[in-house]
Amino acid sequence: MSSIKIFGKDPLLFTIPVSLLLHAGLYAMGFKPPQFPESPPSPTFDVTMVMPQDVKAPDKADFMANSNQQGSGSEDEKSRLKSPLAAQEENLENGDEIVTSEKNIAEVTPKPEPQILTTKGQTNKFIQKLPEEQPQEEPVKTIVDNSEQTLAIAKLMAEMSQQEERFAKRPRIHFIDSLSAKGTVEAEYIYTWSKKLERIGNINFPQKALDLSLSGTLILNTTLDRAGRVVEIQISVSSGSKVLDDAALKIVKLAAPYEPLPKEIRKKYDRLNITRTIVFHKKGGSKGVFSSN
Repeated sequence: MSSIKIFGKDPLLFTIPVSLLLHAGLYAMGFKPPQFPESPPSPTFDVTMVMPQDVKAPDKADFMANSNQQGSGSEDEKSRLKSPLAAQEENLENGDEIVTSEKNIAEVTPKPEPQILTTKGQTNKFIQKLPEEQPQEEPVKTIVDNSEQTLAIAKLMAEMSQQEERFAKRPRIHFIDSLSAKGTVEAEYIYTWSKKLERIGNINFPQKALDLSLSGTLILNTTLDRAGRVVEIQISVSSGSKVLDDAALKIVKLAAPYEPLPKEIRKKYDRLNITRTIVFHKKGGSKGVFSSN
């Protein structure tokens, strides 16, 4: 009677041991779920999208596609057709780097913000504010009037042109003297010219030189044109006496015109310059000698 009272007061003391015994019995007996027969796997198909279409269907197709296409190429293994977009997607999946433009990088890069320094409490130190930089004005380009410079250049070019023209028109002069007249033609002409000059000089010997008993030597340069006319007379070395110098110039003019220049000289030159030494000598009494060397 005492045991019945105990279970009646606390039913868990009876149900817990009974539950443990039942579970132990089931575990000892073992339990397996029912075995169902495995179904065969569903067939799979590879479908390929092709752009060009062939009229003739292939005898044996490797892949299913939306249209007929004959295979070609140099690969031994079967491979699926791919587009360039698919290749790019594979590169992205393999971890290839994406090249971005400088513009995108500049947009992503954050701009540094100015830092502000603050203090807690009062302070006697001040930060001097730097003066703002004023934009420098570009120097004004002054337009120089080149009219004067242009006129100067034009004047200079005109002078140079005139000089060239004068130089081109300047006659070709052949300078000879008793030492340089080596050619037969030149030597003969100088000899003839000197003999005529001496003849005219002895006829027109200056009377004033005889009266003053003057004698002297001078060097004379005479330029003749093609016709033998006197173009210019210069005294390169004076005799020291104006009477004798003037008499020499007068005698050369009185003897002109001379014989025309030889043909051989005219082929090369336009004028002939003759340098000769003129001698005035008082022989004695009222006679004087004029000579050309």
